[in-house]
Amino acid sequence: MASQPDKTTSAARTATRQIRPTAAKNGGTFRVHTKGLSSSLINDFYYRVMLATWPQFFISAILVYLCINAGFALVYFLGGDMIINARPNSFIDAYIFSFQTSTTIGYGSLLPQNGIAHAVVMVDVFSGLLFVAVLTGLVFARLAKPRASVLFGNQVVIAQHCGQPALLMRLANGRKRSSIVNCKVSAVLLMEDRDPESIFERRFIDIKLERDNIPIFSLTWTLVHTIDEHSPLYGLDKAAIESYATMLIITLDGIEDIFAQTVHTNHFYEAKDFIFNKCFASIFSQHKDGSRMIDYTRFHDLEDL
Repeated sequence: MASQPDKTTSAARTATRQIRPTAAKNGGTFRVHTKGLSSSLINDFYYRVMLATWPQFFISAILVYLCINAGFALVYFLGGDMIINARPNSFIDAYIFSFQTSTTIGYGSLLPQNGIAHAVVMVDVFSGLLFVAVLTGLVFARLAKPRASVLFGNQVVIAQHCGQPALLMRLANGRKRSSIVNCKVSAVLLMEDRDPESIFERRFIDIKLERDNIPIFSLTWTLVHTIDEHSPLYGLDKAAIESYATMLIITLDGIEDIFAQTVHTNHFYEAKDFIFNKCFASIFSQHKDGSRMIDYTRFHDLEDL
């Protein structure tokens, strides 16, 4: 006998498919809550440092440094008479001594009193040198990390192009005096899988671009995907695209010519960002000196056909 589908499993799968795909943040991440994943600050320390903003980075570094000095100051304070010229039972003097020791300043007014104090001082100095070395390396790593500065249009357009409907996506180089060499782009649609026999909730579908690479990306670039019978967007209108909870993911990589290092970036478009029967506003004009000018203030603007 032919096996019957598990109704419980099918119902659960159907219920799961009713959950809409997570929205995306442009930067390579999704806005989604997770459960059951463990996160270790020590194991992911470098990763978190590279993701932090500069204010977060420096505030965290200052707090860590103050806490390290406070720890050694507590040792000096609880050790009794360990510091020459320090006021009795003064945590402030102990903290100042710890700060001067870790930074190897040594003004000379506060000195270690005995052998135990000298031993703690050695550890204090080593921790200070180690902190400065690690902090210097992290600052350099953040400054040296190459980043692609690419502008993506706020919306994508579906309109007639060369006599056929096409999906148009606008990009631009965000740096005036820099280019991305051997620039390559890929475009992928994330859509709900409506096949009842499929175990997948959503599918990644590659879409073919008229051109997916250029030797030098210096100015602007409009990506074109022709919507023919082989396209996953064929026959879909705005409502159908939204019903499939469609998401367009564009990735770009190439070699940044200033640093001669590979850079990459990506951008997400949700179903609401698909606009029909519009075109991108022209951003090219002529400067008063006769040269060509690009008006990036109109980069995201759309016009009627």
